[in-house]
Amino acid sequence: MPVGREALVASSVAIGLGLVAALGAALSLRASVRALRRASLRVDTILADELDDRPPPQP
Repeated sequence: MPVGREALVASSVAIGLGLVAALGAALSLRASVRALRRASLRVDTILADELDDRPPPQP
C-alpha cells in the first residue's frame, strides 16, 4: 500500500472527483433553497391578495 506522497498521487483522481461531487452537491442545495424561498414568497403574496379580497364579515 502506498504511503505519503505516493498515496496522494495515486488517489488524486478520486480526490478530484470527490471535490467536484461536493461542489455540485453544494450548488444544487443552494439552488434548491433559493427556489423554495422564491416559491414561499409567491405563496405568501397569493394568500395576502386572497385575504385582502374577502368580503367583510356580515354582522
